[in-house]
Amino acid sequence: MSAHIRVTRQGKAGSSERERGFSLSSAPAPLPSYDSLRDGNLRQYFETSSVQRLLQKGGWVDKGGRIVDLDKFKGKLNIIEQEFKYAEKTEFWRLKEEEEMRRAIQMKRERALMEAKRRDRARRIKEENSIRKSLISAVRNQAAHDIAKTSVDLHPEGGYDSVGGG
Repeated sequence: MSAHIRVTRQGKAGSSERERGFSLSSAPAPLPSYDSLRDGNLRQYFETSSVQRLLQKGGWVDKGGRIVDLDKFKGKLNIIEQEFKYAEKTEFWRLKEEEEMRRAIQMKRERALMEAKRRDRARRIKEENSIRKSLISAVRNQAAHDIAKTSVDLHPEGGYDSVGGG
């Protein structure tokens, strides 16, 4: 068993030496791209109904079975995404403006309510003062009338007391 390990280790060491000795001095070229959906040998596989459903669900083919060129639609997708962002931003600012309008209306209503309360309180105070003045006036008139009546009752002839001098 240990001999087998040595052989494997020697084989690995030998292959890495061979790889280092291999020269790729030609111009670098990218690997050609491969599109399995366009591979003619896989056409029968991709035309089966179950695979077609999976490809449609993933967005690789349209309902007619035609291949969707993602590079062609990236620009459209980008535009749609930008439109969604713009719509979201517009909706955000519309909601914010609506909220500010509600707040302004609420504050206006509160100010109007406070002003109405202030006017009502001032009106009540004026009424109370008016009632108070009429009561004071009535009490003074009554007192003056009572004093006059008392003095007439004390001096029926309308003269003065002989004690008081007069």
